[in-house]
Amino acid sequence: MDRLPRRCPVCQDDTIIGHGRRLRQAHDDRREHIWVRRGICLPCRKSYTILPDWLAPSAHFSLRCRQQACERIAAGDCAEQAAPHCKDPSRLPDPSTLRRWAQRRLLSVWCWVKIGAMREHFLHTPTIVAWDLGAVCRILRIEARSP
Repeated sequence: MDRLPRRCPVCQDDTIIGHGRRLRQAHDDRREHIWVRRGICLPCRKSYTILPDWLAPSAHFSLRCRQQACERIAAGDCAEQAAPHCKDPSRLPDPSTLRRWAQRRLLSVWCWVKIGAMREHFLHTPTIVAWDLGAVCRILRIEARSP
């Protein structure tokens, strides 16, 4: 991801400038790490990490990895057998992590269906919005004056 958003979510001004890159874990069958952009708002003195839509904040595994595990659990595998393929086989998620992913996915699908977001491509897309609604609620600020 080479594009950097300019609008600061705190001060709402177009003041974010590039602040380098950092190496970030992103385990799945294709990669172990990725370089992510950093930005800083000088007036607010806040820094930001710009993540791709397939990588959840504070997560070491990609959403593709979560999707593979959830599909295997849905197919009948137990959590101990549902570990997804990772490029580094020593970095497999723990079965308790796989169960937590499946619970979050189920809760997210239930919430989206309940509000009427019944688009097949949306529910299958490996993005944080479709796969972990709780994470979306933690990272997106609720606007008091939103319609």
